[in-house]
Amino acid sequence: MATDVLVLPSWLHERLADVRVLDVRGRVLTQEPRYHADPDAYRAGHIPGAAFVDWRSDFTDRGDPVPVQLAPPAAFAADATRLGIGNDTTVVAYDDYRNVLAGRVVWALRTYGHGRAHVLDGGLRAWRAAGYELREGDEVPVPADPPYRPGERWPTLWTLAEMKAALERDVLVLDARAHDEYAGIESHARRHGHIPGAVNVPYRDLLVDDGAFRPADELRQAFADNGIDVARIDRPVVVYCNGGVSATAVANALALAGGPDAAVYDGSWNEWGNRSETPVEN
Repeated sequence: MATDVLVLPSWLHERLADVRVLDVRGRVLTQEPRYHADPDAYRAGHIPGAAFVDWRSDFTDRGDPVPVQLAPPAAFAADATRLGIGNDTTVVAYDDYRNVLAGRVVWALRTYGHGRAHVLDGGLRAWRAAGYELREGDEVPVPADPPYRPGERWPTLWTLAEMKAALERDVLVLDARAHDEYAGIESHARRHGHIPGAVNVPYRDLLVDDGAFRPADELRQAFADNGIDVARIDRPVVVYCNGGVSATAVANALALAGGPDAAVYDGSWNEWGNRSETPVEN
């Protein structure tokens, strides 16, 4: 991810009339069903002009048994068009869940070549802390005209086949999950543990009080604390989590810290940990 992925509330406030804002609020719970969207919170108060995005279905492959996988081109384009996103539209997504739900949507857009997609750093909390107004109710966006045309998928998305091949290559694999999940103490899949050779970088360690990303020097230190010198990474990097969502926070943090662009393993542990032939360490 490019280092321009984050924007501040002041930047957005100055450009609000010219930007498509996406409200991607929701939650990931420990019990089933784990994935939730929060349209009621949107209706109670959102950034003016924002359209609500259900991160569980919008921009996802609704026919894939692995949840929240990136949508194929036609479905992706239909969602973007419905949400008022054209190929020249600047998009800013936000949430109130540690930047990861918005980060997933922005990663999806950028993976299809839409570079004008950004995360509001710190989400709705940062917007409110800056003293900016909210609006109640629903706002239905005008569909984009002409319709959205997706580009070729960038190599920022890795499939199961690419992840398996990485085990035979010199690839830095980062696990964005909490330590207990990495260590195999807890699991949201049938199997416990982590992908062999993966280094644990819990994404919450990269945020200030579960809000905005830490400054670049603190991010570099957070990676160093896990044995990674971001200035000396000389091999491909791929990040995974449970569903390819919080992994985007680690990928963004790595770029912000001055490291290389990282790919995201889309299926992540939801896929790897529920198969029988994939190797596991714990």
